[in-house]
Amino acid sequence: MVRFSPSREFAGYLRKTLALTEEQEEIAAYSLLLLFQTVISMLGISLVAWLAGCLPAALATLFVSAFLRSFSGGAHCTSPARCTILSILTVPLFGTLATHLTPFFPRPLLALVILAGGALAFAVVWRLAPVDSPAKPITSPRERQRFRYLSVSAVAGIVTLQSVLLGFHASNMAALILAAEMGMLWQVFSLTRTGHRFVARLDKLLKFT
Repeated sequence: MVRFSPSREFAGYLRKTLALTEEQEEIAAYSLLLLFQTVISMLGISLVAWLAGCLPAALATLFVSAFLRSFSGGAHCTSPARCTILSILTVPLFGTLATHLTPFFPRPLLALVILAGGALAFAVVWRLAPVDSPAKPITSPRERQRFRYLSVSAVAGIVTLQSVLLGFHASNMAALILAAEMGMLWQVFSLTRTGHRFVARLDKLLKFT
């Protein structure tokens, strides 16, 4: 059975319209697939999080996790559809947890969470990042070192942002800090062997997609 692929269909249209080469068409199809996947993930996560009443916290989890992942890599599902479904399931869950756990985290405890989580993230990222994929391996030692430094810098940026948010007294700041912490630690977990095994098991459960 032939599956309809919007990204490939649109790339074919661009090839005819712009006189692209076959290689350029493949690049366009892959880029469009990533764009469509990102848009669908954002819409799905936003809808589920809005229904769960945790949209700001869920978006904080999403952006922090995606920001760190762009440099560090990590475990991933075997198809874009499964990655999207996994994100739609996990990100609102972390947002909900952060929102409902806020009353149990006064400012001194939040400060401790930021420091402890940051120290753990620094250690794991420095040891394991970047974690590449078979589809896009990192073969250059210089490139690997560059991504490691970028990953560490990303962790430093996240910790700094959390510290700045801690200085505000708005009621939703604690939820955003906790959500950012969960997003960072979830991404750090995906760098480990245990994280790879966990994602692989979830991937098998989602094989109906």
